[in-house]
Amino acid sequence: MFKKIFGGDKSGPRALTEPSQLQVGDIIAFKQRRSLPDELQGQQLEVTKVGGYQYSETEITKELTLRSEDNKTYYLSVDDNDGDPLLCFSIKLPEKMLFTLFDEDEFSELWGEEFVTLTVKEKPEELASWLADSYTQRMKEGEAYYYNRDCGGVAPEDDEGEELRYHECVGDVDSRYLSVEIWGDGDTDVSLVAFCPVDVIEEMWPSE
Repeated sequence: MFKKIFGGDKSGPRALTEPSQLQVGDIIAFKQRRSLPDELQGQQLEVTKVGGYQYSETEITKELTLRSEDNKTYYLSVDDNDGDPLLCFSIKLPEKMLFTLFDEDEFSELWGEEFVTLTVKEKPEELASWLADSYTQRMKEGEAYYYNRDCGGVAPEDDEGEELRYHECVGDVDSRYLSVEIWGDGDTDVSLVAFCPVDVIEEMWPSE
């Protein structure tokens, strides 16, 4: 267990009351809740990196990279949701899995003129709790910047952000989304996204 690695010490100079306060080395533990993807239920994860996405001129959405005890990587941010915050978990879809889930021609229409609906062809067991049955595109060629550090929620004045474009699709299950990010070098990341209430958090421990 991660808390044993850190000696089981739950005290520290920083009091963690919100997930946005987490820093590299901190631990977050989750309850057994059905709203969570299966492999996150009851688990403890360590924060290994902090970055941020800029979707507006002034604000940055903090993103935490989390590592599980079996060395899997997850991403976590907090969606304000009009004052009722939600945790936004995501995993990057392996390229070899993409067209197992989606029809290739249908997927390519994300870049077309019309907003499209993607149907999931099959649900591999390891991804079933992350997936909806279909996804409807609601954002096409959105613009954003990624910052490879904790910016404290405010966009820096210098030009250090990495530009990207993105498509966003909403699942027929409200809490499941699909995100497609296209980076400046042409690399494309496809992520499965799960939204959960903040009360799925069991506890948070600072690294020091």
